[in-house]
Amino acid sequence: KKRASMAGDDGSPPPEEDERGSGVDRELDEREEGEASAAADARKDEEDSEVSGSDKDGDSDAEEELRREADLRGKLARCRAKHGGEHVKTVARVLKLVSCLIGEYKLNETSELLDEILPFCRREGGVFYIKCIQNRAFCLFKQYRFREALEMFQEQETLVGPHGALYENVAHVHNSLGDYDKAEEYFLKAMALVSNPAKKGGILLGMGLVQERLGKPDSALPYLEKALELYKESAGNDDGSSLIAKAHMSVGQCHETLGNKEEGTRHIRCAVRIFKKTVGDSPLTANALGTLGRMLLDQNERQEAEPVILQALEMEVSKDAFHPDTVWKLLNNLKELWTEGATKHHIQQLRTKCSRYLTPIRVARDRIAGQKPAQGESKYDQGTVAVIYKTAGELIMLAGEYKEALDYLRQSVLILQTIKDFDCRSLIASCNSSMHFLIGQLSASAAAGSSASGASIGGGGADSD
Repeated sequence: KKRASMAGDDGSPPPEEDERGSGVDRELDEREEGEASAAADARKDEEDSEVSGSDKDGDSDAEEELRREADLRGKLARCRAKHGGEHVKTVARVLKLVSCLIGEYKLNETSELLDEILPFCRREGGVFYIKCIQNRAFCLFKQYRFREALEMFQEQETLVGPHGALYENVAHVHNSLGDYDKAEEYFLKAMALVSNPAKKGGILLGMGLVQERLGKPDSALPYLEKALELYKESAGNDDGSSLIAKAHMSVGQCHETLGNKEEGTRHIRCAVRIFKKTVGDSPLTANALGTLGRMLLDQNERQEAEPVILQALEMEVSKDAFHPDTVWKLLNNLKELWTEGATKHHIQQLRTKCSRYLTPIRVARDRIAGQKPAQGESKYDQGTVAVIYKTAGELIMLAGEYKEALDYLRQSVLILQTIKDFDCRSLIASCNSSMHFLIGQLSASAAAGSSASGASIGGGGADSD
């Protein structure tokens, strides 16, 4: 369940940009600027090819992508000012910007822009509508809304017919939903339709992940290593593409499953380095950091693990597609770091270190409290929210903020008491035990403060006498 829920961020590539998407761009360009300009744009699109759900596959780095985004925003603003919002040129510019934003995981803005142009694209039909629903599917996938993404891809299939990249997209979604037989079926369909070896990396990676999730890591590893090899060959280097990093993630986690912890950690370190170079502070980087921190903690490399896990947490709570399960796992890793193992920690060290967790914890609380589910989106799982509050309360307690910790633990108990499909008695008992300690500490502190205040007043009176 853990690996499936994180598809797209855990090393498995998000859906791949359908090669017909490039044809859509070319047709939009032709309508926008004429055939000569379209040919030039087509050559540029070939150089800046967008694959795996619009994650850039090229030699560009994070700063270059930001410059590209700024350029696209400028062109869109000028086009809107000149032609208005409901014009083919403006909609074409929106679609180009959306492809860039999806690659940067700016998903909230992506959804807003697609909502804005959807009525026009529906009326216009053809390539406009195909491109719109394709980007919608990519966005939904990265928001963990897998069933809705599948519906979009299936609608796209009715419009464009059989296609290798599209079948690969469908397979990745089935893989994320845990429907491994269907995933394997569509990966094989995709493989039969793709002739270019350079385009087979995502299919091989997906087939490897299917094998691993079926409990066959020995069968999975050759697929994953071949995908990594193809991505390197396609890029012409070892670190110029986020796809290489994604393959390192999958290979590394497969090695971990096989018990090759050092080799697995080496691959994850490579992934972190490449993601930082190619996509910057992306959810991809956050997931890689979280995986590295967990693996370091498992190998008792606690001193190195702590800042890595904290950095992952800070990025996770701030990303557009907030994922409570991932946030809880990171919080739990931090709690394990300080409460398990043979090392004894001085109380002041605990408070100093754990006080650094207060800001991301509060951000996570605000994200949970402020959730406004979009149409078709469910509320966050209440069991996950409850254990986030419980673990957060325990970390805040270690930071010495007893009153705030008590508030989190009380909220956790209130939610746990409403859950009927899971036995929460041990979790509630643990919360009650912590709350008993906190109430005792707060009462003792209040009594000490009152005593100190009384002593001061009494002393004054004696001096007066």
